[in-house]
Amino acid sequence: MLTEGDGIFTLWALLFAACNALRAAYCLALRDRRDRRTVGEVLRRGLHPVRASFLLGGTDAAAMTAVCALVDDGVLRVSSDGGLRHTHRGRPQTSPALKALSEELRRTPRGETAKLYEIRESARFDRFRTLVARESPSVRTTASGRSQTLVMVAATVIPFAMGFHAGPTNASVPFLPEADRTVWLYVCMGFWFAGSGVAALWPSERRRRWRRLDAYCRGRQAVPRSALPAQTHEAIVRSGVRPPPPPPPAPPARTRGRTRNPDGSWSDAVEVDSSCSSCGGCGGD
Repeated sequence: MLTEGDGIFTLWALLFAACNALRAAYCLALRDRRDRRTVGEVLRRGLHPVRASFLLGGTDAAAMTAVCALVDDGVLRVSSDGGLRHTHRGRPQTSPALKALSEELRRTPRGETAKLYEIRESARFDRFRTLVARESPSVRTTASGRSQTLVMVAATVIPFAMGFHAGPTNASVPFLPEADRTVWLYVCMGFWFAGSGVAALWPSERRRRWRRLDAYCRGRQAVPRSALPAQTHEAIVRSGVRPPPPPPPAPPARTRGRTRNPDGSWSDAVEVDSSCSSCGGCGGD
């Protein structure tokens, strides 16, 4: 037969279990219903490689895949340093995002090239990035971490509530009625450790939510990227890194000369650049 301490422990343990069950029911039945439907449609109907890359890595990954697709279609030519030049030929593009990227690269002045990092960052390619985001399925690909936070809060609050519940009633230690009542402290600490472990099982904010979708998108992304020679692919990857800014200009050099004094003797003099004399810099008094 359960003692009063057993009942208190069981009550709060069941309450913690109910918190987890209610959160799981909400996520499965309400919150994720639309996303599950969207993921199912994507897996059935298929997805363009650029949109698949966007779901995996955002606009950075989408830009890389788009460049590879245009190179494979003969629209772009890649130089040894990763510069992209429009060939003014190649297969016509049906994707609005790829068409916008091709048209913008066609406007690159003669004798100049574009780099992958410019497509990711430059304002001239805003239309391409906007179209990629607009065409891609609206689905949350990573967990919010909110469930893990809520369960962790419950795992922290419930042991305190259990202790305050057992204190005024002088309840015995659960399942150890002959033990000293100070053992309640260890019972609450053990419950907190166990509850924290349960909270860690919930998805964190960095965890990907749809494994089947990720596997499908990785396969679609690999199609245009693997179609290029390794040397061309590596050149495109290198062009995705913005070059470091140039070093600051060196300070003006000071030169020594000799001047003739009124008494006919010679002495050393320092000639200071005129740009420093107006502000009293370079040690001038």
